[in-house]
Amino acid sequence: MKKNVPTLNIVEAAIDVFQKKGYKGSRMSDIAKELGIEKKELKSFYSKKELIFKDVFLELYGRITPQLDDILNGDMPVFEKIRHFTNNYVNFINDYKFLPLGLMRKLNFDTDLTKVFIENMVMPNPNYFYEQVEHEIEMGNIRPINPKLILINIFALSVFPHVASPLMKDFILANNDEFEGIKEKNKTYVADFIINSIKIIK
Repeated sequence: MKKNVPTLNIVEAAIDVFQKKGYKGSRMSDIAKELGIEKKELKSFYSKKELIFKDVFLELYGRITPQLDDILNGDMPVFEKIRHFTNNYVNFINDYKFLPLGLMRKLNFDTDLTKVFIENMVMPNPNYFYEQVEHEIEMGNIRPINPKLILINIFALSVFPHVASPLMKDFILANNDEFEGIKEKNKTYVADFIINSIKIIK
């Protein structure tokens, strides 16, 4: 008899398993065991791991998006927004380390899944932030720059160390503990790097 297992319970169990074993190292049987059910019962809800990951991704980004939206549309100054946005986003990536690499693997091999993500994701609205940046440029406080590049660089600098962890550790000659420390401090480094690159010193 099929058990009544709420979808959110499956997603939460999958998050725990992905955290422990990584996306690639996780199996449907691991998620079923975490739930306390048989694998065949889990497969009556999700036929494969990729479909669970889709809901995991949407669930987690559904948690961070309101925070980022509040920052982008709040009243704080531009540089303060960059610091808060970066801090929250890097914390999020550090909390769910499996997410960037798992996402890259899926998007590279499953174009249908890419379409599903785009159709179902609710993204923060950055328009007010863009207006603030344009105003600061007019006031002579920020170098002329397309405001969209600021967000692109925040995402790129925050996510890349996680996506390329094995390569980056070897390239910069860092052991695991040192590299994890660098990633933790990255929320400050990224904000400082971006602010210093656009700020006009008077």
